[in-house]
Amino acid sequence: MTHPLKIYYIEDDEQLGTLLENQLIELGHHVCGHADNAYDAMSGIKTDKPDLALVDIELHGRMEGLMIGDYLVSNTDIPFIYMTGHDEGTILEQARRTIPDGYLLKPFDHRQLKVAVEMALRKG
Repeated sequence: MTHPLKIYYIEDDEQLGTLLENQLIELGHHVCGHADNAYDAMSGIKTDKPDLALVDIELHGRMEGLMIGDYLVSNTDIPFIYMTGHDEGTILEQARRTIPDGYLLKPFDHRQLKVAVEMALRKG
């Protein structure tokens, strides 16, 4: 990675969000914003124009992350990675339809995050 990325994350668990933010900073990236719901996320992404978004699929008990994925694919060129504790077939299929650039199964470690971020950006 030649330069720090501007990364926006969407996570409704404050403790996990803080851990994620610290890991991203340790990897040399800049966290340009975060949200815990779809509405704030879409607004923040539009304003902050990140290089990459990390999106929790389930926010406050609802699959709002899939709406964010649809928004990113339909309205931006921003790559995104889903983060989730779900590996059920139906959720994987719904996520796949939004064409994510990666899928991290929680809990993930520092190395898995690093690789997912680097792989998501290989398109460009």
